[in-house]
Amino acid sequence: MGKKIGVIGAGSAGILSLIHLCTWLDNTWDIVCVHNPKKPILGIGESTNGGFVGLLERGLNFCLGNPDDMAALDATLKFGSKFTEWRENSWINPLLDGNTAIHFNNSGFSQFAFKRLPELWPKKYSQMEGDVQAIKPEVDRVVLTIDGQDHEFDYVLNCMGFPGDFADYTISDCSAINRAWIHSLMPDQFNYEPYTDHIATKGGWMFGVPLQSRKTFGYMYNDTLMDPEEAKQDMLRILRSKEIDAATGRGIHTAEYKFRSYYSNSVFQGRIGKNGNQALFFEPLIANSIFLYIYTARLFYDMVVGTATDLQANAAFTTAVNQMEDTISYYYQGGSNFDSPFWRYAVPFATERIGKRDSFRAALAHYRELKHNGVLHHGPDYAYAPKTWELVDDALGYGYIDESKKRVKIGAGA
Repeated sequence: MGKKIGVIGAGSAGILSLIHLCTWLDNTWDIVCVHNPKKPILGIGESTNGGFVGLLERGLNFCLGNPDDMAALDATLKFGSKFTEWRENSWINPLLDGNTAIHFNNSGFSQFAFKRLPELWPKKYSQMEGDVQAIKPEVDRVVLTIDGQDHEFDYVLNCMGFPGDFADYTISDCSAINRAWIHSLMPDQFNYEPYTDHIATKGGWMFGVPLQSRKTFGYMYNDTLMDPEEAKQDMLRILRSKEIDAATGRGIHTAEYKFRSYYSNSVFQGRIGKNGNQALFFEPLIANSIFLYIYTARLFYDMVVGTATDLQANAAFTTAVNQMEDTISYYYQGGSNFDSPFWRYAVPFATERIGKRDSFRAALAHYRELKHNGVLHHGPDYAYAPKTWELVDDALGYGYIDESKKRVKIGAGA
């Protein structure tokens, strides 16, 4: 008799986990999407990295060159992130793994997947609609209470969004921001470029995610250093708009978010795993969330097929999120073109943190040695691929890898 996995939730992390499991597990497994269709998806534009497209190509027969596939996801091409106002000149930050990616609207992601998953994987994929009221681990199974009825699974992956409390989580110190305003422009109000915007502002920075239907911006700031109304007005000034318009599509309509960066201390416990916001949340610098969702799904796969224990999978997850924390702090330590309360706080804050990160400093020292020896590509990834680190380090002027490229004193701003 085959084993049965329940994936709870139909947001981005839940769908990516389903695709990953359907792609890599054989037909002796039953993979069940458990979700409540009455719960709205947070309909936002998301920025991805190359691994996202690769997964969809394998698991959903998605094709970048197919206009219908792109339209179904409200998607546009992405070739990197455009950093503006961080240094004298704008520059393009490569992707984590150097491949072509997309921007997509997650409000239509589940419907796109729900059509293709049963067509492509009929022997292993199924759906169960209902509200999950309890997750009960037992020695040899997991029991889900769904609309008052108990259902047994061999393994469960919980992708039900933000945790109810943070008792078993680490609150990350990698970021100096905690709040965001959201505003969208319609297609006739912006010129499309195949990049995710990362625009430094006096309050922090602002992302821009271009979709076919709109371009969504998020003004990221710290509400202890900048008044929310001041942040909103600065955003409207930059975008030459008069009022905030969240325009989040078919999901939850909201113009403002408060958040904290965190990750689970035990993302895998016995037969139960977590993914998505249940597992982690970081500010959206360099589109880190999708990358980590896919990696977490892979670790869950390793655990259920027996190539890794839950202890080993947890250790690998913690290593990945720690590397992402360091990568986020890395950007802030050199400051931006703004001399403001936020940047006067963020630069020493990030610099002090990075100074304590032995693994980060060892990794970039190793890259420096490999660069000197002419074999940088031989290095292992540290969040980014080695070549991407070289390009980013040059653009920021840090000189970690090539000291001759150093133009910015770490901790002193641009």
